[in-house]
Amino acid sequence: MKRNLLLTTLGGVVLAGLFSASASAQTCAAPASWTPDTTGDPILSGSTCGNETGIAAACQDAFGAPSAAFVAQINVAAEGTFSNIDFTGGAGYTIAAYLVPSANGCGNFACTTTGDETTDMLHADIGPGSYYLIITGADFDAQGACGTFSAAANGSLPVTLQDFSII
Repeated sequence: MKRNLLLTTLGGVVLAGLFSASASAQTCAAPASWTPDTTGDPILSGSTCGNETGIAAACQDAFGAPSAAFVAQINVAAEGTFSNIDFTGGAGYTIAAYLVPSANGCGNFACTTTGDETTDMLHADIGPGSYYLIITGADFDAQGACGTFSAAANGSLPVTLQDFSII
């Protein structure tokens, strides 16, 4: 977290105060990391406003991205213990979520699956691997439309070791 010093004057007296600002946005170059536990905690939440602005289209031009996007890195094991990722958007825009294999890069590449407030991302559509989860506004939203969101998995994305024995 970055701390900034704010200096101002009030009646000739210099007043100083500290305030906090986020050190970086959730972008392709610096994505958030999301790894829910077996109960699905933590829920991924944030805002698409003020984050990645370089994604103009998604899924090989199948969808537009009219506003900034929140980008998270997720890793899914072969036998992930979740069955779906559910999305909830805030006021001012319609949430759209895209899953792109990390090996392809972040942006307008082939999507593994998509989701929105009415369509969950299903584990059956997500093979093992590392992905960028891109959350932005729907292609029919007005240019610059953005807002808050949450994404909830109903279990962990990676598999944890449950049993181990040496014979």
